[in-house]
Amino acid sequence: MNYWAGAAKVCITPDEPRWLAGYASRTAPARGKISDLYASALALAGDHGGGIVIASIDLIAVTPDIVYPILLNAFENYGIQKEQLLIAATHTHYGPEFRREKARFFGIPDNDAAALASVADKVADALYQAIDLAIQRMEPVRVSIRQTKLGFAHNRRRYGVKDGTPSSEDTVDHDVPVLECVDAAGQCKAIVFGYACHNTAIPPGDLRYCGDWAGFAKSRLEQSFPDAVAIFIPGAGADQDPEPSGSVELSQQHGQELASAIEQALAQPGIEITGPIRSADEFVNLPLQAIDRQQLHIMLESDDPPQQVKASFLLDALDRGETLRTTYLAPVQVVRLGDELMIVALSGEPVVDWAHKLKRELSDRLDSPGSSVSAPSSQAGKPMIWVAGYCHDMFGYLPTRRVQREGGYEGGRANLWSAIPAPFTEEVEDLITDAVRRLVQKTGSHEKQRGS
Repeated sequence: MNYWAGAAKVCITPDEPRWLAGYASRTAPARGKISDLYASALALAGDHGGGIVIASIDLIAVTPDIVYPILLNAFENYGIQKEQLLIAATHTHYGPEFRREKARFFGIPDNDAAALASVADKVADALYQAIDLAIQRMEPVRVSIRQTKLGFAHNRRRYGVKDGTPSSEDTVDHDVPVLECVDAAGQCKAIVFGYACHNTAIPPGDLRYCGDWAGFAKSRLEQSFPDAVAIFIPGAGADQDPEPSGSVELSQQHGQELASAIEQALAQPGIEITGPIRSADEFVNLPLQAIDRQQLHIMLESDDPPQQVKASFLLDALDRGETLRTTYLAPVQVVRLGDELMIVALSGEPVVDWAHKLKRELSDRLDSPGSSVSAPSSQAGKPMIWVAGYCHDMFGYLPTRRVQREGGYEGGRANLWSAIPAPFTEEVEDLITDAVRRLVQKTGSHEKQRGS
């Protein structure tokens, strides 16, 4: 056995009726629960060197308010470096809101808004507790990877769904990457899995705490593997929605289908990871589109309420003497597990184009060490490329140039519900891509030589 691993989860379901994150249309706080919410973590270290902690929490997002205290505690208590932590949110829309700047955009009443800071503190503490427990439980394991597929995600920007069947012209990513840790007795101790789809199968009017379909999938896997902790890391699914959707029953159906597909994959031999763990990260300075008082007054006088609220928010900031930011620092991370797996962890809500772009480019640029075992990706002999989203920070949508030029919600309108002054410029795609390339080189990948 070449690795040590430990996994743990901590319940984060509030006892109080906190405001739910995710939908501006809500007018009341939570009313009970459908299922519990959790913070989950896997600590992994290799005999060949390196280590990584993969953590996920049933919230709409993680932000610096949650991430920074965890980074500090992990370093002070265990010497864990920033690049050795991968922290994601499952993007459920049925977890408590904690982002204080959202109070104005979502019309959260003052009494409920006053609790947002304490919610942030509690969930950060719970997520670090899960990490701490995972580290304490580390034991020898074998680590393997697999990949399967599932088809309930469709692209909401395209031709949509007719009679329950996505259009063949939709841009979709249906990959389900799976990482498994098995102990010396052959018991599964951890299952980390991903899927690129919004965690929004339950209707917005249901005001109960719930992990949605991803939560149901985790629960089913933990029932099937009683010694395991299941951890969900969303993919680049900002423009993919579950279909059909609109009820708790459909959410449960999607979760069961996902768990069943993973169980079937785990019943088959996987590819064992044998090499060192390498990780690197950086912040990318993403430029924002220019905006001035004249534009804000035009927005204020429009007939569009979200534009009015956004303009009022920014004008108030200017009147207080504040300077509107012109860039945003977005974290990007690359994690290599041996030569068999590369995880690209993007922040914000990346659209599905990112999955296609990065899998295509990195698969073409990278060589595996010549394993004769069939690779879990579509190309034999290649490392599996796992593109994750909603990691480390949540500043809004991360579009590609195509999506920005097409416009729409993901292409810019979603910024109206954000404290960030304006959408990104079209330079974003190149800046993020270049950062990923640098991190791939920094983690010591086996790149093809030029001309080979």
